[in-house]
Formats: sequence, structure tokens, C-alpha cells
Amino acid sequence: MKIQLKDWKISNINLSLLDQNIKREENSFDLESGNYFSEENDSDTFSVGFKLTINDKLFDLIVEALFDFELLDEKVTDKFKLSSFPKVNAPAIAFPYLRAFVSNLTLQSGLEPVILPSINFVQLANKESNQEDS
Repeated sequence: MKIQLKDWKISNINLSLLDQNIKREENSFDLESGNYFSEENDSDTFSVGFKLTINDKLFDLIVEALFDFELLDEKVTDKFKLSSFPKVNAPAIAFPYLRAFVSNLTLQSGLEPVILPSINFVQLANKESNQEDS
């Protein structure tokens, strides 16, 4: 099975500087992801969405991004939807783009650049699957 990233875009962004009198002790971030599939039966495309929330010592940042993928050698089937490709492989391909975007955005905004850690999408998919089963 072969997938290819076709396009990506930032669908929502909100950067808010904290009041200078308010400073957090620690930084934190939260990452949510999800898949979007076409309702057409013989589609060869699907999307991965991310919502990233960063609470830095000096600012809050929310970024929502959508990454469009194409299957090169088959159509999107129910079997594909349940496989690791849309939950693990595609997010692993897309995340470095989001990571670079956040780093560049914070740097170009005059802030210390935020360098997000690498994400283990296998572990994240297993965690989400366990939460769904509960």
C-alpha cells in the first residue's frame, strides 16, 4: 500500500501573548488527531486533522491543520480505515510539517522558537484505542 501527502493547510490558528505580569511555571502541549474519509465509495483520498494546543510560559497557541492524502495503488475501503495507515503512518508523515510550522511561526513572531518533541503515533493510536474500549 502506498500513500502520498497531496496537500496541507492550517485551518485555524490563535496565538495569544500572556499578560507580562502572568508567567507560567511550565510549558505544556496537547495533540489531538483524527481521520476524515470521503463519503464516495470509490475514493482514493482521506485526510488527517490535528489540533495542537500549546501553553507556553509567555503565550498560548492553538493550531488546527488538515493534511490530505492519496492512496496510489488502491481505494479507501473499510479494511483500510481500520488499518494502521490512517492512524499511524499518515500522521507520522504529516506531523513533521506541523512541527516545522510551529517552530517557524514562533520564531517569526519574535518569540523563542517552540520545538515540539517527536511523537510515537503507534503508542498514541494504542492509547486512543484503549480509551474507546473503556
